[in-house]
Amino acid sequence: MTAASADPARFAEFLATHLPEAAREMVAVIVRSVPDYEQLPRELVEQDLIHRAEDNLRLFVRLLGEGREPRADELDGMIDIAVRRAREGIPLDAVLAVYHQGALAAWNFLVAHANTAAEREELLGAVPQLLRYLGLVIPGVAGSYLRERQDLHWEQREAKRALAQALLQGKPAELLAARFGIALGGYHVVALRTADAAATVDGVRPAMRVIHGEIDALSPLALTMLDRAGGWVLVPVSEPVARLEAAVARIAAVAGVRVIAGTATAATVSEIPVRAEEAGEIARLALGLGRPTGVYGMAELALQYQFARPGPARAWLLGLLAPLAEHQHLMDALRAYLVHDHNRVAAAESLVVHRNTLNYRLTRIAALTGYDPGRSEHTPLFAAALTAFDLSAADL
Repeated sequence: MTAASADPARFAEFLATHLPEAAREMVAVIVRSVPDYEQLPRELVEQDLIHRAEDNLRLFVRLLGEGREPRADELDGMIDIAVRRAREGIPLDAVLAVYHQGALAAWNFLVAHANTAAEREELLGAVPQLLRYLGLVIPGVAGSYLRERQDLHWEQREAKRALAQALLQGKPAELLAARFGIALGGYHVVALRTADAAATVDGVRPAMRVIHGEIDALSPLALTMLDRAGGWVLVPVSEPVARLEAAVARIAAVAGVRVIAGTATAATVSEIPVRAEEAGEIARLALGLGRPTGVYGMAELALQYQFARPGPARAWLLGLLAPLAEHQHLMDALRAYLVHDHNRVAAAESLVVHRNTLNYRLTRIAALTGYDPGRSEHTPLFAAALTAFDLSAADL
C-alpha cells in the first residue's frame, strides 16, 4: 500500500483507538517544551489541557474520516482558547508553539504504535491533511490572539503595567505618567497572591480576568502588574481600604480561590519600592500561614513579620520550645491552653482529656522549659514562641 492509496477512514479508526493516550502524550510534551505552560498547576493540565487536546484530535479524526477541511464554527473552541491565553498574558509564540509541539508529539506517538506496514503507509497518507489542518488552525488562532491584544482596553492595561513596573522598581516615572495622562501621588501598595492563580471560573473565565475586572472597578486610576502567580496593584490613597477588602472578597468568591492581599501605604512615589517589599512579605506570611481570604497589613501581622526574620530573639523563643520537640502531647496542651485564653476547662475539653491531665501536662512543660505557662509573666513568652515555631515550621 502506498501513501496515495492509504484509506483515510481506516486510519481515522486507528487514530481514534489511541486518542486518549495520544492526547496525554501531546500535553506531556507541551508542558516539558513550552516554558509558559510548564508552570501550570497539575489540576489545570489534567482537567483542561488534556481535555482540549482530545477535542482537537477528535476533530481531526472526524475531518480525516469525512475527507474535508474544518468549518469556521468547528474552530470556535480553539479560537476562544487563544483569546483566553491572550488575556492571561501568555506570549503568542508560546500559544502557537503548542500546536506545533502537540502535532509532533501526536505524530511520534502514533508512529511508535503503528505495528504494520499498512498502518505506517496510512500515517504517511495523512500528512497532507494534517498540514492543511494546521494551516487553517494556526492563522485563525494567531489572528484572534492579536485582535484581543490590540483591543483598546488591553493597551490601557499595558500602559498601566509599564508605569506600575517603573514605580515598583524605583525608576523615574514622571515622563511615562505624563505620556499616559496619569497623575502620580500616594498609593496603597498591594501584593496580591492567590492560592491557585491559574484557576478558571465556571470552567471558562480565567481567574486573572476576574482579578483585572475587579481592580478596574475598584479604581480606574489603579495601576497593576499582574500575572498568573498574582502580582502588584497600586491603588490611589484616596480609595478607602474597605473598598479593596470588598474587591478581594469578590475575587475570591467568583474565582473560587483563596486570595491574600498584603498592603502597605506609600505617602510618596519614592516610598513605593520599600512599601512593596513590606507588602510582599506580609502577603507571603499570610498565605504561608494559611490565613483566609482578606487584606492584611502590618497591624495584623506585625509579630509574625518580626519573628520571620533571623535574630537572637527568634532563636531564643525557638529554644524555649526545644525541650518539647519530642512531646507532641505537651505542644498540643500548650497550644490549647493559649488558644482558649488560659481557660483550663475549655482547653481540656478541646483535647478530650480530663482537666487534671491538662494540669499535669502544663506542669511538665514548666519542668522541661523552666518557664511556667500558668504564670502571667511567662504566658506571653510561650505565645510568642509558638508564633516563631509556626513560622519556622512553614519555612517562612
